[in-house]
Amino acid sequence: MIKSFYNICKYATYLSTTNKRKRIKDRGIRWKEHYSEKSLPLKKRFDKDIGEGVYRRWEGHDYTTDSDYFVVVGPAKKKYGESAFFAGIKKLPPKHERKKVYAPSGKYFPSLLSALSHASQMWGVPFPPRQTNMTLADLANKKIPRRVKA
Repeated sequence: MIKSFYNICKYATYLSTTNKRKRIKDRGIRWKEHYSEKSLPLKKRFDKDIGEGVYRRWEGHDYTTDSDYFVVVGPAKKKYGESAFFAGIKKLPPKHERKKVYAPSGKYFPSLLSALSHASQMWGVPFPPRQTNMTLADLANKKIPRRVKA
C-alpha cells in the first residue's frame, strides 16, 4: 500500500522508466534489401530512366514486437507535384492477414545521399557502398508516379 505522496511519485517514476519503448534503430532489426512483385518493376524503371541505385527498399523483422517493417528510399512527388527524394518506413500487416499496405510515413530531401543518411541514422538500414549522389536536377523532366500501389 502506497501511503505518501513521495512514494506515489517514486512509483510513477519507476513505471515510466521500465516501460520505455526502444527506437526502431535500437531493436536490432536485420534489414535485407527486398523488392516485392509490385516494387521490382518500379525499381527497374527508375534504374533505367534516372540512374542506378536511385530506388531502394529494405524489409526487416522486429523480434521485440513480432512485426515486419519496410523502409523505402527513392524519388517521389510532393503534394504540389514537386519532385524530391523520400525516405520512409511502414509496418507491414501480418502475413496471414490480407490487408492493404498504405504509403510509408517519412520525410522529403533535396538529395539522394541525405535521404539515405536519414534512413541509416533513424532506422539502421545499411548504407549502400559506392552510392552516387543525385539531386533535384537529376529528377527534372523524369516521370515519377504520384502513387505506387503496394
